[in-house]
Amino acid sequence: MDTLPAELLRLIFDNCDPPSVRALRLTCGRLADVGYDYLLPPSFRAVEWKDDVQRLHSIAHHDRLNRSISSITFNFSKVDEYSARHASFFQHWLQEPEERSILLQDAWIKYYELEGKARDLPPFHTRSAMVEESFKRLPNLKDLEITYTKCPYDIEVFKDVFLVRNCRKRDPTFRAQTCKNMNAIISAVRHVSLNSLTIDQLPLEIFRLPDDRRHWFDCCASSFSSLSKLDLTIDPPANLMPQSRFKAINGLGHVLQLSPNLTHLSLSFHTYHAPMQKFGFSFRALLQDFTFTKLTSLKLEGVSCSEEDLRSFLLRHAKTLERLRLGGRGLAKPYELSIGGVHLHEGSFRSLFASLQGKLPKLQRLHLEGDLEAGDIRTGARARETFKFHASVDENWEDMDGLDHFGSRRVVQEGKTMDSSALERYLIHGGPFPKLVVPDAASASASTASSEGSPSPSPELGPVSGGPGMAATPATAIAV
Repeated sequence: MDTLPAELLRLIFDNCDPPSVRALRLTCGRLADVGYDYLLPPSFRAVEWKDDVQRLHSIAHHDRLNRSISSITFNFSKVDEYSARHASFFQHWLQEPEERSILLQDAWIKYYELEGKARDLPPFHTRSAMVEESFKRLPNLKDLEITYTKCPYDIEVFKDVFLVRNCRKRDPTFRAQTCKNMNAIISAVRHVSLNSLTIDQLPLEIFRLPDDRRHWFDCCASSFSSLSKLDLTIDPPANLMPQSRFKAINGLGHVLQLSPNLTHLSLSFHTYHAPMQKFGFSFRALLQDFTFTKLTSLKLEGVSCSEEDLRSFLLRHAKTLERLRLGGRGLAKPYELSIGGVHLHEGSFRSLFASLQGKLPKLQRLHLEGDLEAGDIRTGARARETFKFHASVDENWEDMDGLDHFGSRRVVQEGKTMDSSALERYLIHGGPFPKLVVPDAASASASTASSEGSPSPSPELGPVSGGPGMAATPATAIAV
């Protein structure tokens, strides 16, 4: 074994699972030495019910193991017990009562055991010094994720529960605690050169409060220049006054401008206090005339802006933009249609796409998802463009084959949703403007109107599903 080249030994370790790696290292000194790099997976996952801060600190201060960590995920998610109990019961409704009772009882017993461990540990933000020391000694750390939406427990029942937004705990102290955790991590980020950063549920007010705002500016100035991928899901508060909103948007924009080398940018707004609501802002207020000169992939979700503002922003990146996503799942529950669309409070989608055709020479893919609406919301439905698109590709632009983003059956309602392939072909290859009408919906609207004795709508009118408890109403569709 001592005569084998190191490359061959590494190939052997590449095909071993963790227990096999540990067993193989015990056979001889040479294998023990080569196998050091395979003792830890490259991805480190930190949750609050384990002392992962101490574990990360110990790994970072090990002379060889500290090189193993290339990505870290901090999962601060907590479960809303009341909502989760109801959701888990109905998610397993079809099981036999005895089987369901045993399954759920075991899951909740394990959950309470883990939460008991979490209560014995100090809050994360009080250990910011340990986190900062750890980051200083992780030379290969390149990817960082912070999430409040993924299941932190190795409990199958809870993995389904966390897909429902109501089951994620958001108590009165949530926002203040989240800001403290974010600040602690950003203090540590300044010591590393990251390639990618993903934050799900970043409180928008963190860019308004003077101390937090200054802290982010100082820390990000030295570390965000190396970022090539930035994925931010912003969590706006329910009561943000106009002046505070402007200051927060301005602060967020300043942080974005500290990342001039981005190739992938995803900017989403999830309004938990009103899941169907879109967050209104202007790209001029956010970024002024700043351009990401290397941007190839862009995603916008849950935003409301004007046609001219969005067009100007997209055309500034026409030389490099290859993939464009407008909309996403938003805060939709697993069985609901996507609600993370884009709204235009001025202008129309027909005008927007017609003006972009032929002016995005690098564009290879376009994907629309969720509720896309254009026009003043105070006007009637017939005066607005309203569409519902279902997802046809996943986050990696692979065909979804009937599954949604979570691997479950994709939600598609015949006659109420469409895919964006026609617009994609038009925007990339040209030709006549596509007629975005769902035939089943148009005929259904016509028959409904006839049965009520009212004039039948034009065939160029498509349906729109209203909010919960609202009937579908016709809206103007994009047509030639």
